[in-house]
Amino acid sequence: MNSGEEELAPIENWRGEDALVSRPYLEVQIRALPPGGAAFLLALAAGRPLGQAAEAATADDPNFDLTGNLAGLIGSGLVRDIVHPGPKKYWQS
Repeated sequence: MNSGEEELAPIENWRGEDALVSRPYLEVQIRALPPGGAAFLLALAAGRPLGQAAEAATADDPNFDLTGNLAGLIGSGLVRDIVHPGPKKYWQS
């Protein structure tokens, strides 16, 4: 409406949304996050493993879709690598 392309009117569908603002290749991108996406990203950013981040996202929104969220992260250019820590050693030889 601010661009003059639409007639000024009250906003009918007023609701909050989570968005991801990124700049992967020096170009700012804004993407709406799917259900549970913000909780998922915040958990990953806090260093939590993938499974724990998915649990946090599902607790935040039962409609959380792990596959869709991972595809969005990869598609946005924000995922560089997936790290598997390997088996832990419980003794030293």
